[in-house]
Amino acid sequence: MIPILFHIGSLPIRSYGVMMAIAFLVGIWLTRRRAKARGLDPDLIVDLAFFVIIASIAGARAMFVIVQWEAYRADPIAILRLWDGGLAQYGGIAAGVVAGLIFFRRRGIDPWFGADLTTPALAAGVAIGRLGCFLNGCCFGQPCDLPWAIAFHPTSNAGLVFGALRLHPTQIYESLAALGVLLILLFVERRKPFDGFLLWLFVILLSVYRFAVDPLRYYHPTSMALSGGAFALTSNQVVGLILIGVSIGFMLWLRRRAAAGNRRVSPPGDHRRP
Repeated sequence: MIPILFHIGSLPIRSYGVMMAIAFLVGIWLTRRRAKARGLDPDLIVDLAFFVIIASIAGARAMFVIVQWEAYRADPIAILRLWDGGLAQYGGIAAGVVAGLIFFRRRGIDPWFGADLTTPALAAGVAIGRLGCFLNGCCFGQPCDLPWAIAFHPTSNAGLVFGALRLHPTQIYESLAALGVLLILLFVERRKPFDGFLLWLFVILLSVYRFAVDPLRYYHPTSMALSGGAFALTSNQVVGLILIGVSIGFMLWLRRRAAAGNRRVSPPGDHRRP
C-alpha cells in the first residue's frame, strides 16, 4: 500500500490519482486504435475523452457523496478532496456512458455503435482504477485469514478501521474480475447480435461480480440499503440489481430495433446514425 508515490517539492503525488490518470490514458489509447480499425478518425476519441472524463469524475463523486452524505454533512469542503478516494464506480460509469452517447449522437455517429467502440476501455479502466484503490488503501475488505490477505498501513483508510488486521484485498478481486470482463468483451465482439450489445453485457457482468464481491468488502452502516442477517444488501448491490434489469430491457429493445431493419452493420467509413 503506497498512497504517496513521491513528492515534487512539497506537492505529494498520490498513487490513486496516478492510477486514475493511467486508466484514462489507456482507455484513450485503446479506443483510438479501435476507432482507426473501424474507419473513424482517431482524433475524435480525444474530443470524446474530454467530456467523458469530466462527466465520469463528477458522476462518481456525486454518487459517493449522496450515499455517504452523513460523513460530509459537517465538512462539505471534504467533497473536493478527491485525492482521499471516494468515487462511486456506478456513478462514474453511468455519467460517462451518457456523456459518450450524447457526444456520438451530436457527431452524427450511431451512439450504440460508439458505445460498443468504447466499452472495452471501460473494463480496462476499472481494472486499472481498482489498483489505485489498492495502493491508496480504500475500498478494502473485511478481516480474513486467507493466505493472500493484506494488512494495510495503519494511516490508510483500511488501517484506521481495522488496524493491523489482515483483510480481503477486494480491490484486487475487482481488478482481476474487470480484466476477465475485458477478455470476454473482446471475445464476444465479433459475434455480437446488434450495436449496443457490448455496453449492456459489460454492465451486467460488472453488476454480477460487484454483487459477489460486495459481501467481502467493508461498508459503513450508512452504505447498507437492507440489513438483517442473510438478507443484508449494500446500496451498490441494490443498484447492481436495478442495472441488470435495465440492461436486459435495453438489450431486448435493441434486438427488436435490429430486427426491424435499423441495425447498423457499420462498414468502415460509414458510421452515421440511422
